[in-house]
Amino acid sequence: MTSSIHLPPRRHPRRAALALAAAATLVALAEPALAANETEAPAASFEMTLDGGGVASAGSVEARFAVSGGDDDIVVTRGDALGSAEEVRDWLGGSGSANTRLDEIEVPTDGDDDADGEELTATLSFARLPGGVYPLAATRDGDEQRAVVYVPAAEQQGVAVIVPITAPPIEAGILSAAELSDLTAEDGALTAQLDAVEGTAAILAVDPAIPAAIRALGDAAPDAAAAWLERLLALPNDRFALQFGDADVTPQLDAGLDTPLVPTHLGNFLDESAADATLSSLLDIGSDGPALFWPAPGSADDETVAALTAGADARVLAPASSTVDGAPALGDAVLAYDDGLADALMTAAEETDPDALALGTEVARAQLWLEELAADEPLLIAFDRGDTEHLAAAVETVTSLPGRETAGLDEILDAGSGSVALEEAPTDEDRVRAVTAYLDDQAGLTTISTALAEPAAFLGETRAELQQLLAVGWQGDPDAWGVRATALAALNDDRAHAIEVQQQQPVQLLSGSAPMPVWIRNDLPYAAEVTIVAISDDPRLVIEQRTVVTAQPDSVTRAKVDVKARVGSGDVTVHYSLESAAGTQIGPTRDADVTVRASWERVGLGVLGAIIVLFLGIGGVRQARRRRRTRAAEAPPETS
Repeated sequence: MTSSIHLPPRRHPRRAALALAAAATLVALAEPALAANETEAPAASFEMTLDGGGVASAGSVEARFAVSGGDDDIVVTRGDALGSAEEVRDWLGGSGSANTRLDEIEVPTDGDDDADGEELTATLSFARLPGGVYPLAATRDGDEQRAVVYVPAAEQQGVAVIVPITAPPIEAGILSAAELSDLTAEDGALTAQLDAVEGTAAILAVDPAIPAAIRALGDAAPDAAAAWLERLLALPNDRFALQFGDADVTPQLDAGLDTPLVPTHLGNFLDESAADATLSSLLDIGSDGPALFWPAPGSADDETVAALTAGADARVLAPASSTVDGAPALGDAVLAYDDGLADALMTAAEETDPDALALGTEVARAQLWLEELAADEPLLIAFDRGDTEHLAAAVETVTSLPGRETAGLDEILDAGSGSVALEEAPTDEDRVRAVTAYLDDQAGLTTISTALAEPAAFLGETRAELQQLLAVGWQGDPDAWGVRATALAALNDDRAHAIEVQQQQPVQLLSGSAPMPVWIRNDLPYAAEVTIVAISDDPRLVIEQRTVVTAQPDSVTRAKVDVKARVGSGDVTVHYSLESAAGTQIGPTRDADVTVRASWERVGLGVLGAIIVLFLGIGGVRQARRRRRTRAAEAPPETS
């Protein structure tokens, strides 16, 4: 590895060459005869690079010089150790001086000819110097190149870097096939995260909802997503699991929960080809890993840490910027990471101008080196969720210098951060209300779930949606989060009242028996098995009390309840309610008014029968009379 960070130079060789060329052009225009007979000598220039990124790993560093023009030698000097990133920036920007001569490199020439395209090397000694960052200057013919040299200490603690493997916030409980396809494409955010850590010793903080979403799709998973999962599992990096959906634990505890919510069931997300998957197999990230909580930066305080670690062998990651002096009774429960350094590394990686990018990267690298030297334990860095475009460059800055020891997860856990305190964190009332609203709906959701074929799957779906709502990534877009939080609260409230008997219209019962229509509303996307319980408040109406019905999803289902009227008429009230197979009442009880006129049927039949009998009697009499008249007419006359 070579280093070519020497920005900005005291006099840039290319600019000098351009200036000389421009001057030569003016002379040529003014005196063409002279220009035709004389040739300007090329300007002297050189470029310096340092092998190994400038690390004097064995007490020295190899320097390379590309030389053109001129015959002056190169003088190399160093200065006293630089104590901060700002001093490094100032040095590379042209401030300060380096007065200790290290070497003078002779530039060979061929007779009277200037050097042309020569490449020279020199071994520069930094032996017996204490660990630090040292300014280095190379001067030739008034042109100066600047760099810094990294001198290791006798014992360095090493650096550990944590990289989150998370997806952007979503509204559903799990990533869809379309979302996974985009995220795991060649230019997708999840692909960029694996690109950034592959080949490094970075520690991975993995959202288990991502592998769960891929596995849940089974054979329907996009090819790119399946390949991404295989690649993740094949990485040898240390790792630990974040909360499902990278849910922030702090608002959950602030809402009164003793422990953060965990996924309970993902059955409603399973493709048929993945129907046999278990919850643990869906959530597998490739390693069990330790119990580590990573709340949203700045959201946790000592009370949060105490709740998370009570009775459990767990640690809490927190930014060093939120720590304060003090000795709380938390032991080494907090692992403080250097968020300021992580920000500096990411800021440098975001530079678009090449010179600014080179300068920012070198300053960030020097800051990392200095902080590592000052640490009495492995230096811990953790990058924020979200910025994947520049993640690879930032991680490369951390891991690129040779000779640096990279600490693993076990070393970080063994070292801890000592006994540190966290500053008091303000309560995020909006997120606490979101959790509270979910908890308030639990009774209704649980009741409704008993009417479904898989109650646990339904409740697991609502749990996953809340955890996704609490994703740390939402903090970058509070307006969108507010819209989603309002929508989810309304959705769960509707779900808690999604199945019920609709209010019945008054009924006129004019016959002795008839089927009574009952309408059942089911707004869930799942079929519900319910029992209609019908009770009459008057013995004049005999009713079938229990009728089992399958209420179709997202529809109103018509059912029939048989009723039979006894002798008598009057107004009767029928009470309708729904029960699940578990005997739990679903929805409110509805009353239906029934006017019974079934006795009219019997009276009418009696009257009709009497009329028929009357007519039959009259007909019979008339028929008898007609027969008598006929016989009388046919009889012979009497003789005297």
